[in-house]
Amino acid sequence: MDERFLLMIPGPTFSEQSVLLSLARITRSHVSVEFENILKESLEMLKKILNTDGEVVIMPGSGTSAMEFSIANFVETGSRVLNLVSGYFGEYFIQATRARGGIPVEVRSQLGRGFRGDGISELVEKEKTKVLTVQHVETSTGVANHIRSIGEELKNTETIYIVDAVASLGGMEVNMREWGIDVVFTGSQKALAIPPGLAIIGLSKRAVELIEDKKKDLFFFDGRRWLAMMRNVRNYFSTMPINMVYALNESLKRIMSEGLENRYLRHKVIAEAIRGGLEAMGLNILADKEFRSDTVTAVWLPEGVKFQDLNNEMTRRNIMIAGGLGELAGKIFRVGHMGLVNPNDAISTIAALERSLNKLNYPIKLGSGVEATQQILSKHGF
Repeated sequence: MDERFLLMIPGPTFSEQSVLLSLARITRSHVSVEFENILKESLEMLKKILNTDGEVVIMPGSGTSAMEFSIANFVETGSRVLNLVSGYFGEYFIQATRARGGIPVEVRSQLGRGFRGDGISELVEKEKTKVLTVQHVETSTGVANHIRSIGEELKNTETIYIVDAVASLGGMEVNMREWGIDVVFTGSQKALAIPPGLAIIGLSKRAVELIEDKKKDLFFFDGRRWLAMMRNVRNYFSTMPINMVYALNESLKRIMSEGLENRYLRHKVIAEAIRGGLEAMGLNILADKEFRSDTVTAVWLPEGVKFQDLNNEMTRRNIMIAGGLGELAGKIFRVGHMGLVNPNDAISTIAALERSLNKLNYPIKLGSGVEATQQILSKHGF
């Protein structure tokens, strides 16, 4: 593959050159004032993106380790946890719950559909669950769960509300304060447009109080230790990934410079444009319209087209797409459209898909998808 290529997968995503160059800066001491200033500035920007009046933890790791942190600090042996599952990564919550000795209460959506708030409070009361978990965007299906309406349903309950925003934060709005979310976690490598390596956890005021009120049988994932270090780096517990925090800081500044409303609109329009192009080519989107995300789209493979063949053709054209996971392996392909993605990326991806499918003898009118994508982008002034 040529060095000039498009990474149109659901993460990792591309990073700006200035973000990558920040990784090459001189490494400061992890307990220095200079590093602490950069860390605190980053934490404040993350609070704005998360819309939380609580606190934020940045730690080395990934979205999976951020999930482990979120479960470990709020689930105890015997805790009943309502796991809303809309795909492959919803299963992770079940596994993490069991690993802590919790009792998962699994509720699964139909394939292509997600969850709304309707009936959630009654379900919580019936099942007597202490914690509720859900993905904002289920990366395996492109489904976006309605986390706002779920939060509104939970506001009059004592349920701890945990949201996996690995594939959404920085590309879709998250409002912890107004939507009643206690914990939101993500990784650095998706819509925040930073290389993999950071786990980020947003906590509400209530979540912070719950962490501090009771000592847990934890070591690395002990929330009290991490909160102490976020407040003062000289409360040393574990060496921070200093240069990754430099990269985070640079990317967050670029995000704030673009403006959150502008960023979310860009993601929304490009998602609509890509899906419009796909449908104009006669392809079928996996997610129902009311549950489609702005950051990733899953598409059913047309009859007679194998993913490996399609992927090979797209790779030959220097564009990377992703395949299905779990039971969807070999049945779908996925297009990521988050982070730095722009209208030209959308057009290039649709054009390459047209030529790739044409090469694989899928009946298609060349230009049909590109025209639809262009029309949608033009309609929105992009």
